[in-house]
Amino acid sequence: MTLTVILQDIKKVETEALVVGFYEDERPLRGLAGELDWLLCGALSDLILQHKVRGSLGDVALLTSRGKVPAQKIFMIGLGPKSGFVPARMRSAARIAASSATLAGVGRMAIECFHSSPEPGESDVVEVRAGLTEGAGTLALDVAVLAPDAASYEKILRFAKPGSSGTEKRNHQNAKPAEVLR
Repeated sequence: MTLTVILQDIKKVETEALVVGFYEDERPLRGLAGELDWLLCGALSDLILQHKVRGSLGDVALLTSRGKVPAQKIFMIGLGPKSGFVPARMRSAARIAASSATLAGVGRMAIECFHSSPEPGESDVVEVRAGLTEGAGTLALDVAVLAPDAASYEKILRFAKPGSSGTEKRNHQNAKPAEVLR
């Protein structure tokens, strides 16, 4: 698995799949899920209102982008209740996201960095990375972690570095320079 951290608008991320998380007890949808719901004219909210997904940990919905974002596939990943969203649950959600994407034949995806506090912390990023690695297994998966702002970008980038691997800098779809972490 290759992990890249980028700071970019979801309307411009060129990837096969876009992965957003949503809580079972947070309505309206917020963050990237809320932004994507708005772009898709409420399609994500409709799934919730029709009781097709609840947001429970393990819920996965696959949608098409309808040309509103460059990604062909959109995965909604349930994160469970917002209270008690701990690093272990982040790891599970990331594992489910990577596994779902690879089962759908995706080789390149962009995912928001799930975090338990207002800003991503080291344990959050470490658990998300571990979950993505577990979910991808032995399959090749190129993952771009989307940072919501410049400060988060720097934190995620610093915390996502594996201890023993080398890193290289590169541009990713005209985004802020990122590091590829193997």
